[in-house]
Amino acid sequence: MKNLGKIFLITILFALSLHAELKVNVSATDVTIGERVTLNVTVAGENSAPPNLTSICGEAIVSSSKRTSVQGINGVFTKKEVYEYIFIPTTSCIIEPITVNIDGNDEISKPIKINVTAMKVTKDSPFVLTLKSDKKKIHVGEPFKLTVVFRQKNGSKAVDSKFALPEMKNFWVKEESVGRKYENDGFTTQELTYILAAQKSGYHTIAPARIEIATRSNKRDSWGQWFAALNWRSYFSNDLELEVLPLPSGINVVGNFKISATPDVNEVNATEAVNVTVRISGSGNFEDIKAYNPKLKGVGVFEEEPIVNAAIKDGKYVGMWSQKIVYVPNESITIAPFVLEYFDLTTNSVRAIQTKPIKIHVKNAIPAKKEPLKIERAQVKESVVTQQATPEDDNGSFILGLLFGLFGGAILGLLPWRVWLKREDINTASYKNERDVLTLLLNHLDDDEALKMVDKLEAKLYGGQTIHIDKRELKVLFKRFSK
Repeated sequence: MKNLGKIFLITILFALSLHAELKVNVSATDVTIGERVTLNVTVAGENSAPPNLTSICGEAIVSSSKRTSVQGINGVFTKKEVYEYIFIPTTSCIIEPITVNIDGNDEISKPIKINVTAMKVTKDSPFVLTLKSDKKKIHVGEPFKLTVVFRQKNGSKAVDSKFALPEMKNFWVKEESVGRKYENDGFTTQELTYILAAQKSGYHTIAPARIEIATRSNKRDSWGQWFAALNWRSYFSNDLELEVLPLPSGINVVGNFKISATPDVNEVNATEAVNVTVRISGSGNFEDIKAYNPKLKGVGVFEEEPIVNAAIKDGKYVGMWSQKIVYVPNESITIAPFVLEYFDLTTNSVRAIQTKPIKIHVKNAIPAKKEPLKIERAQVKESVVTQQATPEDDNGSFILGLLFGLFGGAILGLLPWRVWLKREDINTASYKNERDVLTLLLNHLDDDEALKMVDKLEAKLYGGQTIHIDKRELKVLFKRFSK
């Protein structure tokens, strides 16, 4: 009995190997754009690898499945594996031959041609998708409005939908509006507005948008029974071609703007902070406005990151760009105007706008740099000698005066003048006081090491950051610039 079982199994395997084959077919070869096509790959054989398909006709595979069956006819058994792929062709194409290894041999299918025709859209079509732009010619970075309009005829049997915005190659998507929906002439219309900006100059095309609609339909199963099913179909919009013009050299901002700078106070005590807020309002590519990084000799300056609040309002991209800058002066200062250069869309020319200078009065001002200590010796007045001296007396007085002068000079030279001077300087400023070191280094911003230490001290003292300051490095810089 065991031998009979083995013989039976061998017979089945042999029969399977004799019926190895590959069949490839599609559900339709002539379709309109948006229709789904099913590609069936049937593999008959004992051992086979699945088809290596990642796309069909250059289109992504929407879904795939596999089923296996074994048939026996007159004692001959055949194993079949059916691979099913669904894709949506957008243009006429050819499905290239598919190779599948079956029982050690490569089987190759024949190419299949798919003809795709455009869908006829009329005013009575149940579903219509349209792309619109408020501009056909724009500049690099200039915001423009892209509107997606979807019209659905009332009474259509749509039960579900999936919208897909096309890939925005060479464009930034800056903002999306809240959808708008309204009824008109027997249609329900939905609109979505996007704010886009071109990344580079030239002629660029926005590909068609796509929406998938599921409608309810009735089908018969293999037993002849009717059942409800969903039928998915894709609807495509038109495409849009735009001409993108370059901006003048050195200009990155485009639009219409206003600028202002406002301090929170105009008078402070020495080492107190003054907060200045720079605001730029209007319409344009706020995201491309660079942060201001001002430097003012003898003044600690700390800049925060800019904040952009922009949105679609009345169909336009408007908003506010703002940046907070903190100044810590030791004496009265004048903050120079903040300047913005941009390409003005109303005049089609480069324009520069600026704020007014800001004067800050500092009470109890600390001088920016301390004058070096000077020591002056008292002048000795010469006395008039009325007594006439003899030559011998003159020689003796000269020798005695010379000896006294040499002795006094030696005593004065041995005194620790430098130590006393340094003590005098240390009594007023010390490297151990980080604020004193910051005040000193602000007068030497042209030195790289001093500038780096100023940034660290400002961030720690006025920026609220926890930064470790090397005391040895602080001491070296203090001694170096306090000479």
